[in-house]
Amino acid sequence: MLLNDLLQTVSKLSHQDKLRLIHFLLLEVAKEEGCNLELADNQEQENALLKQLESTEAVVWSPYESYEAAQKLSELLTAAQQEGHA
Repeated sequence: MLLNDLLQTVSKLSHQDKLRLIHFLLLEVAKEEGCNLELADNQEQENALLKQLESTEAVVWSPYESYEAAQKLSELLTAAQQEGHA
């Protein structure tokens, strides 16, 4: 499955299923890094984690009104275009 197909499928998930997916991905990445995070042994622990994640506010950074960052991104794009990568 291509990443674009996967992202479209994920966008259709319920909020709670998206949180479960985040939890799953966190455990998978930790496992790849050699960390052994224990899976929630019961539904109560999983629900507690989901409630905690639901109450967490995500902050997304944007280069909007960050002119130095926007300029740097523009320079990188121009360089990539000149090299034939974009």
